[in-house]
Amino acid sequence: MRLLFALLALGGSAGFAAAQADYVKKATRTATIRAALAAKGLPDLGGQWLHAGPFDFSGDEAFDAPLPPDKAIDVTATYAGKGGVPIRWLPFEKFELGKVVDLQKLYPAARTKAATYLLHDFESKAAFTLPLSLGSDDTLTVTFNGERLLHGNYSRAAVADSDRVDLKVKVGKNRLVLKVGQYAFDWGVYVAPELPGDTDATLRKKIDRDFPPESKTPVVAFGGAGEGKAYAIETFTTPENCVLEVGGLGFRPDGKLLACTRRGEVWLIDNPTNPAKAKFTRFAAGLHEALGLHVLDDRTVLVAQRPELTRLTDTDGDGVADLFTTVCDKWGVSGDYHEYAFGPAVDKAGNAFLTLNVGFGGGHQAKAAWRGWCVKVSPNGDMEPWAYGVRSPNGVTFSPDGDLFYADNQGEWVASNKLQHLQRGKFYGHQAGLKWVKDSPFAGLVKETVASGMQYDGTDPKRPNAPKVFPAVDPPAIWFPYGRMGQSASEPKWDTTAGKFGPFAGQCFVGDQTRSVVMRVALEKVNGVFQGACFPFRSGLQCGVNRLAFGPDGSLYVGQTNRGWGSVGGKPYGLQRIKFTGEMPAEIHAIKVTADGFALTFTQPLDPATVTRPDSVNLKSYTYVYMSNYGAPETDQQAEPTADRKLSADGKTLTLSAPGRAKGRVYEFRLDGVKTLAGEPILHPEAYYTLNELPK
Repeated sequence: MRLLFALLALGGSAGFAAAQADYVKKATRTATIRAALAAKGLPDLGGQWLHAGPFDFSGDEAFDAPLPPDKAIDVTATYAGKGGVPIRWLPFEKFELGKVVDLQKLYPAARTKAATYLLHDFESKAAFTLPLSLGSDDTLTVTFNGERLLHGNYSRAAVADSDRVDLKVKVGKNRLVLKVGQYAFDWGVYVAPELPGDTDATLRKKIDRDFPPESKTPVVAFGGAGEGKAYAIETFTTPENCVLEVGGLGFRPDGKLLACTRRGEVWLIDNPTNPAKAKFTRFAAGLHEALGLHVLDDRTVLVAQRPELTRLTDTDGDGVADLFTTVCDKWGVSGDYHEYAFGPAVDKAGNAFLTLNVGFGGGHQAKAAWRGWCVKVSPNGDMEPWAYGVRSPNGVTFSPDGDLFYADNQGEWVASNKLQHLQRGKFYGHQAGLKWVKDSPFAGLVKETVASGMQYDGTDPKRPNAPKVFPAVDPPAIWFPYGRMGQSASEPKWDTTAGKFGPFAGQCFVGDQTRSVVMRVALEKVNGVFQGACFPFRSGLQCGVNRLAFGPDGSLYVGQTNRGWGSVGGKPYGLQRIKFTGEMPAEIHAIKVTADGFALTFTQPLDPATVTRPDSVNLKSYTYVYMSNYGAPETDQQAEPTADRKLSADGKTLTLSAPGRAKGRVYEFRLDGVKTLAGEPILHPEAYYTLNELPK
């Protein structure tokens, strides 16, 4: 022990490398790293943490406006907090390192526009550099020993390793302060110490072997390594001058791939079906946050910018666009950062459909014309307001049958992420866009009652004078349970590869930007209304999934970005390909509603003995309340009996009775005990069916 402390005193983190202790594996990577630090006599950030909050975090300048603890910290002081309520520094009971900590539990009444401070004082017997992994929902400022190391104005989910800082720990007392701002809904923080840079190679290898770094942010309900047997991921290497924050993807007839970016560029990718030999050249630049494209031919592409729909043309065939033509710029832009424009989805007649994001907080969310709407642009540039009530509709596309769909993101008036059938004149729930109904073809149609299946909370304290009637809310085809099926749904794309991509031909695939995953959807139409089930499909991608495109080789191309939004995976942007390996996965293929229950089909025959066990199949249901809050909980959860089960002769269809079914509910299936005839468990044993209609 004397030798250990002598080494620490002499060399800081050099002592960490030199004084090798036996490796002690704990339950998690963070716990194991903390044990290794403690074994060297180094601080591991354990012990008492304090918190002070909530402070008011409202107004456009809230992020940079100093609050009292920014000026000076006195742990005995009392401050004026949000709403003038006195607050002081208090112990943060059970603060957990290496896990996302829910700050909302500390301040249940502060749902929006708030900030809190976390403080940890510790002693060190050596000077060394301690890397820190961080995540936050939303903003994050890190100050260590009076020096500000990070000041990030984010609107994102709290996940591991979104940010990293190096703490220059000194001998004696050290102080770490985190400021976490809350814009809306979830409020969380992630803090975890990492291994110092000169850690003994053997120790680092053991920890990385038992706890791969990417495993720190597991995606709940997804299949991990087993997914790769059927669907392999390949990564494109981008040029140094290419910041490929993908906003749109589309294949040209000549087989080349176009990708537009949030930086306002369009890149042309030669030989995309061979990622190792793909070549990138810049096709266009100077656009304003391009978040979607539609290829017209080998020289022409439509691109959605924030303020307009633009046609880019390579008139001389040299591989670079030289003619930029405004097709339509008849919607508004106020400067709100959240006013994205998505699309275009183009029908057979050449009409382009775009979805226009609402603003985010700070006054009216549709202060610019047609925000919160889907608009239709004719080939000659005329614009028709087409449907309304969208919030953050990041992805609009046509199905192979010509039906228009979009994916929306959880937020105010949107209980959870959803996939919606988009139809002319329909209202989809977000009330900001109602401001423009008076100027639309639908003026005078705003006094219908609320649709069944979505309950309006008339006692919402945030809206005591809220109207009790407004346009009927069209129900989504699919609800994606928040967290379990992603957190930020993006573009839906249908598998039109006729089996090249595996057993799910004709089904829909939807990306998730926060969780960096691709989900799968099997729809059906009952009484003329779309509904169906969503399933996990593929995790392990390097960055937030923003755009999807099926290529001529039958692979799924995945465009990625995380700037400002945050995502699992560790990379800020990129392009990857998901390729079917030919190995049939053991999956639930689809779920259909029947006269008295549900019918589940599978990709492989099931073992009948595993189906009949009482606990092998479980079913529950819930609904959502329609209200102004940022998201809504799963309400009225009920267990659904499934005692009556029948397996078809070929073992691929399981029918279940569910006598208590009701419209407007989500049915959650768990098949943890079911196995195939080959003894293989179902890769993704969970599914979620949105029930809008019962068979007549």
